[in-house]
Amino acid sequence: MSADSRATWIDAWERGTVPSEAELRSAARVAARMRSARYYGREATARLPQPEHDRQRSEALPDLKVITRRRPRWGLALLAMVFVGVLLGALIVAPVLVSSAATGLEAEVGQMEAEERSLATATSALAAQISALSSSERVAEQAEQLGLRPAESVSYMQIGSDSPAMEGDTTVAGR
Repeated sequence: MSADSRATWIDAWERGTVPSEAELRSAARVAARMRSARYYGREATARLPQPEHDRQRSEALPDLKVITRRRPRWGLALLAMVFVGVLLGALIVAPVLVSSAATGLEAEVGQMEAEERSLATATSALAAQISALSSSERVAEQAEQLGLRPAESVSYMQIGSDSPAMEGDTTVAGR
């Protein structure tokens, strides 16, 4: 069967058929897909409104003038110089301040160490003086100067109490 006779036969057969509801719904879906594909696809760019070149502008253009020299921007240059000055100042002054504070602390530490050494020396001298004044030979010598002499006999006193005192009781001698 040739291609011409086949196409003729299919056309004749399709003319005699009535499309079903399912076929109509399917055809509507296919047509909708084709419309959206054309709109959102490559063909959408061709539909963009093109500017009209023939239309004349109703407003007049301003007169153009040629500027040969730009005005200097002093504000921006001043701001940049202030920023650089502050940055350099911070980078130079901050370490100097830290160094001077550290030097001051080192000086205070040195003074306190010297004071500690002098106090340690004074403490040693006072400890030597205390041990010299509290020696048994010196105490005996001072007692002799005051007229005291060593005891000839030693006696111990016995305190006898018939009723022992309870802890916390107050007792007065002779009562």
